[in-house]
Amino acid sequence: MLVYGCANAILYSSLLPLWGGFDEPFHFGYVEALANNAGFPDPRSSRLSAEEARAIVLAPASPSIQHNLPQVTTFSQYFALPPEERQTRRQELFAIDPALRSNSSRFVNYEGLQAPLAYLILAGPERMLAGQPLPFRVMVLRIFCGLSATILLVSGTLRLAGQLEMPQPWPELLTFCVLSSQMIWATVAHVANDWLAAPVALWLLVLIIDLYERATMRRAIASAAVLALGLLTKAYFLAFIPLFAAVCLLRRRFREASVTAIILAVAAGPWYYRNIARYGTISGMQELRLGIHPAQALRAVRPGRIIPAIDMFLRQALWTGDNLFRSFSIVTLRLIILACVAGLLLWIGSRHKPREWIIAGYIALFALALSYDAAINFVMSNGETMSPGEWYAQVLLTPVLALVFLGASRWRRIGQVTATAVTVLYGYVLVVTYWEKLIPMYSGIQERMTLKLLVEAYRHASRMFAALGEVSLGSTVVIVAGGALVTSLAVVQMACFTLRLWRDVEKREAPSAKQ
Repeated sequence: MLVYGCANAILYSSLLPLWGGFDEPFHFGYVEALANNAGFPDPRSSRLSAEEARAIVLAPASPSIQHNLPQVTTFSQYFALPPEERQTRRQELFAIDPALRSNSSRFVNYEGLQAPLAYLILAGPERMLAGQPLPFRVMVLRIFCGLSATILLVSGTLRLAGQLEMPQPWPELLTFCVLSSQMIWATVAHVANDWLAAPVALWLLVLIIDLYERATMRRAIASAAVLALGLLTKAYFLAFIPLFAAVCLLRRRFREASVTAIILAVAAGPWYYRNIARYGTISGMQELRLGIHPAQALRAVRPGRIIPAIDMFLRQALWTGDNLFRSFSIVTLRLIILACVAGLLLWIGSRHKPREWIIAGYIALFALALSYDAAINFVMSNGETMSPGEWYAQVLLTPVLALVFLGASRWRRIGQVTATAVTVLYGYVLVVTYWEKLIPMYSGIQERMTLKLLVEAYRHASRMFAALGEVSLGSTVVIVAGGALVTSLAVVQMACFTLRLWRDVEKREAPSAKQ
């Protein structure tokens, strides 16, 4: 499972073009500023480096990035250029003088409002690689992010499954589906802070459950330390403070609650005081700094837009095709959603232990935070969009799937069918994502993919992979080998886990039949 996760991390980091991650040039600018000893960025005045500005002009990117940065060349425009010009651009991209990292450009770094921990960690490798070409440095940082997140996600997911006392092979099914999500890799395998935030959020849930099960000072301090790390990584950890406080109060551990409050105040308090002092808002959200307040956002929401917005958000939380924001098969994505809803209904129809209600409370609190963000976005976009960032939803991926598989494990036949459907659909989507979606798209095939077009693309595979090599950060050899390894592991694991699932249930039913 760990090999499967690490292979995905390396493959995704290599396949994704420069600046293909969500807001990646601005997140990388934060890391570069810290590596240059320039201090924490301020979104009101901080600028990207001249090195990044030059790379933004040379590297192709998606239309959504061009909407944000008009200087960008889209993939369609890039592949319409003569081959000689594309080669020249590629060479110039890798030949940008690293000394330009110390010079400022006119691009404002609006991600300077983010909490600093994840960027501080990445600043070390960035400083060591300062003399290397920018694309190489970005790829190395992506791989570091992806591998670190994989280790934390796998260990956290298996630990959560153990707390829920899932029988075998249910923990493996759960972990496989987490690692088979396209959006989890789009979230953690690029330079940003989500690579640390999503796994730390999972471990916070694990430690809060431990604290409820046995409320000791040692566990309270460990939970508070992880919550403080989360608050220093991403402001959305503010949503989990009520859950932490509720567990302490329910257990009547007032001394532990006081100690952990002190830990949070000392470790994370200065950063959030800084946000209030500088920007007038504790979270530092740029929307709030622009004068959009919660009451205004909530009043602006139109009830008729809610159901379509939820449907779109759930599908985009499963698949976006990176910054291209393409859609996978709507039927397939809705089948995954329906299978997960079926698992949740099976969980609702079973008996629950307190630890399961903690997971439900964790999901509910973060869902409220996402709803709040959606309302803010609705006002910011003048009613065009009513959806929070899809990458935020990955915080809920493991907890929701844990309840799905826990519910399925408590019902025999219908549970088997539900778990098999979820597992096969997740594995199928990941394999198709690489071979039918991302590789052709980043090779210049921007049309809607059909079977005929796909066959034609692989008939001329050498030409397709040559074009891919012009935009992806990794070599085509690494991409093809990584794609083959991930596909093989996905197919083998789907087969093995589902066969074990059906065989184990048959074994449990056999003694009952004899009796």
